[in-house]
Amino acid sequence: MKYNLLLALLFMYCLGAAQSSCDYKINVDTQQEVFQLTQESLIDFTVGEKKTIFVYFSLMKQDSVKSVVLSISLNSQEIPPLICYDKKSRLSFKLEDGTYVSAPYLGVDVCARQTKAENTMHNSTSEASFYLDSLAQKRLSTSAIESLRIGSVNTNFDLKLIEVISNEQLANPIYPKEFFINNLPCIE
Repeated sequence: MKYNLLLALLFMYCLGAAQSSCDYKINVDTQQEVFQLTQESLIDFTVGEKKTIFVYFSLMKQDSVKSVVLSISLNSQEIPPLICYDKKSRLSFKLEDGTYVSAPYLGVDVCARQTKAENTMHNSTSEASFYLDSLAQKRLSTSAIESLRIGSVNTNFDLKLIEVISNEQLANPIYPKEFFINNLPCIE
């Protein structure tokens, strides 16, 4: 009996420790509703004298629907292009194991927010959610990402992800290629 109690306590501790590695922006899990949104993680960036681009992922679960949320921030001396999404938009991943995953856009037609400023850089920010079906989740949880195509209304953006983002300004290194491997358990 004592042995079973000890095993149960150890299991609960391990389960709690595994879940605590998830960093949520929102975590509501009640009988009426499940809504989880992880903190954003930097996936790709370009920093130049005339423009900067930051691309982030987070994961979202609303009841049984799971998705990846893409956030893009463009800053440039010239007005950056307007990024729009519609029902034809999608994220396409090429994985290191040679397979592909496609995630269709969830939501209504939407375009980025633009800010025009004097004496500073202009800004365009967009955020969109893309559906992860069970096959996509399975593939993304077992293989690192090699590259990514963001399909928007106006154009496609291709990103070849790097292994690690690390510098003295970051508290911990970021591993963009392993984003799904490391974070999908947070929305299981």
